[in-house]
Amino acid sequence: VAAMLIEAATEPFVLVLAGAGLLAVALGEVRDGLLILVGLLPIVGADVVTEFRAERALDALRDASAPTARVRRDGTARDVAAAELVPGDVVLLRVGDIVPADLRIVATDRLLVDRSALTGESIPEPAQVAPDPPGTVLADRRALAYAGTSVIGGSGEGLVVSIGAASEIGRIAGGLKDRVVRRSPLQHELDRLVRIMLVVAIALIAIVAGLGFIRGQTIGENLLAGISAAIAAIPEEPPVLLAVILGLGSYRLLKRGVLVRRLNAEEVLGAVSLIITDKTGTLTLNRLEVATVRTASGTVADPTERLAILLDAVRAESDAWAIGAGSRPGAFTASLLRALEADGVAPRLDRRDLVSADPPSSSHPVSMTVAREGERVRHLATGAPEAVLAMDPAIDRQALAAWDAQIALGAGAGERLIGVAAAWAGEPWVMRGLIGFADPLRDGIGPALREAEGAGIQTIVVTGDHPATAAAIARAAGLGDERIVTGAELATWDDARLVRELPSIQVVARSTPDQKERLVRVARAAGQIVAVTGDGVNDAPALHNADVAVAMGSGTAVAREAADLVLGDDSFVTLMFGLREGRRLVDNIQKGLVFLISTHLAFLGFVLLATIAGHGQPLLPIQILWMELFIDTSTSIAFEREPGEPDVMERPPRRTGAPLLPASLLLRIALAGGFSAAAALWLLQNQPGSPDHVRWLAFTALVCGQVVRAYANRTLRIPVFRVGANRVLLVGGVGVILIQALIPFVPGLADAFRASPLDPGEWLLVAVVALAPAILAEVIRWRRRMVWVA
Repeated sequence: VAAMLIEAATEPFVLVLAGAGLLAVALGEVRDGLLILVGLLPIVGADVVTEFRAERALDALRDASAPTARVRRDGTARDVAAAELVPGDVVLLRVGDIVPADLRIVATDRLLVDRSALTGESIPEPAQVAPDPPGTVLADRRALAYAGTSVIGGSGEGLVVSIGAASEIGRIAGGLKDRVVRRSPLQHELDRLVRIMLVVAIALIAIVAGLGFIRGQTIGENLLAGISAAIAAIPEEPPVLLAVILGLGSYRLLKRGVLVRRLNAEEVLGAVSLIITDKTGTLTLNRLEVATVRTASGTVADPTERLAILLDAVRAESDAWAIGAGSRPGAFTASLLRALEADGVAPRLDRRDLVSADPPSSSHPVSMTVAREGERVRHLATGAPEAVLAMDPAIDRQALAAWDAQIALGAGAGERLIGVAAAWAGEPWVMRGLIGFADPLRDGIGPALREAEGAGIQTIVVTGDHPATAAAIARAAGLGDERIVTGAELATWDDARLVRELPSIQVVARSTPDQKERLVRVARAAGQIVAVTGDGVNDAPALHNADVAVAMGSGTAVAREAADLVLGDDSFVTLMFGLREGRRLVDNIQKGLVFLISTHLAFLGFVLLATIAGHGQPLLPIQILWMELFIDTSTSIAFEREPGEPDVMERPPRRTGAPLLPASLLLRIALAGGFSAAAALWLLQNQPGSPDHVRWLAFTALVCGQVVRAYANRTLRIPVFRVGANRVLLVGGVGVILIQALIPFVPGLADAFRASPLDPGEWLLVAVVALAPAILAEVIRWRRRMVWVA
């Protein structure tokens, strides 16, 4: 907290005001100096509270994601933090474990490792103790278990050979450490605006101080006049506006399960024009379910026959027999069990009946078991349909054609198929059936994809699946399957052709991680703003090069480290919520900037015009600090809460390089701020009363004008009455006006502000000055349907 306090207290704007306050005290203006110093407290406090909340969230994330490992040291098994592992440790592997380091397998009991996080290959692979031959490529190594992969079957032990940056996953992560954190378009635009306003501010301070010396004012009077001009002119709020709106926006996203790791990604979300997304887990549930049961004659309609085939399939899965010992079933076994449970059957396999079990391997993609059923012994097999069909010696050409037709139907429907065969001991194998599995679409995927299309955002699904499977998913999701290319086809295109073909591509099937990264690189070079989703180590290069990198919460640490956003539920629907929020936040930042700049122009213009007109100190520092407090509150909290406009997802993405505040909008801002300045000067010049009273009248008109302006500019395109209420801004604005009205009646405050009560006629003038621009803007937006600033 102390470091945060020091950082907030050493902001340039805070240092300028603190120095000015101390100097004012030294020159005898004790009251005004102390008021300036006291006025800094809420500004510094707000910065510290915001930063503290963000740090607490990050600390909680780090604590929750710290991995552990079970090791044997000195003959005793114990759990230790994965970061404490050293080469030579013996790690005990169990079902459900994430491998904590690169391990040399030294013992295995039907150990199955899912290495999809590293290789992208979704089929689990058996581990082995025998060393791999020299020169074996990573994807074919069985004697090593790599950090970040997961154990899905059996158990085993491994000797730690590499940790941290020396591991395979660490080597890949090391290639990401130099990732460039790009400044967002909004940050560049804010830099430009702040530079312009700083030049104007310095010129104004010089004019005010210079004219004061020419008129013979004292150093103290000139100092206070300069401080007033500095507070009115120095644009410290735009960076605060951006940081606080994005910070509060990230908290809102977190409540929907979206962790924002880099704040400027929220702003870039609003400009995304292309989404390159995975299929599995993002569009689908990443959970296989039994879709169909078929024989050579077609889909099985008889419940008894269907149940018998499903039971044979469960008994054929080697991992199903290990469930009773505490092992977790694989994806196929789990889905078979869910299908049986849905039919009211809960099979209980007794390991004492199991004679032998052989899990599938890359060379023999069939799971085989031998088990007793009553007094007889039965052989069962499940696996790739072609491999299982080849086991049945009685299948003739006609029967094989019938089975092939059913396989084609299942593949065309996007199903993952396994064959089931059985044989009594001493008898030949008989093909029992085909079971089709599907990964169901997530709820809301169809509407989410249509929303993306309506928002002018192209979606490309990149998957390692077969083109037929990819096409079926695309059709079911409503994406269309008119343009599906394969990775092999993509590899034959040069970058120029890929740029030409890119707008029409909907799905890339049988793709590789390198091709996904190439799509990102080429699309960005063509001017697209690209969001990419990924969950594995193999997705890290594509995430690394995206404008917005989106990792899955269930994905690997390397993918999350390369990401700007992490989706807690892995869903494309949640990503679209994030995109919608990104557009809303950019709109709200634009509204906040319109309010900030128009407010500064109103105060700048008033101070400049009043100084030229002969008023030595048009506003007091404490008066402008009071206004600054309202500005900071309204632009940080209230504008962030502004709901999205009705057409927020009906507009095309913001063009790359398009300014958030174009020249036409800046002109309208200048007109609005100029009107307030001129109206306040007219009140100062033409209303009767003492100098302090007419200054308070002019200041009250400026304050009420900014309150009305904040609410009237909640939308720039349509009338305000067409958008929902912003109660925070409304209550805050009413509160400011009430406080402004009460200040003259509080003795201490009245003296500090040099305030005096206004009569009803003066309040009427204030209302006219404040409301006139808002009424004009509402009429123009309603009648002419054009952007206008109140």
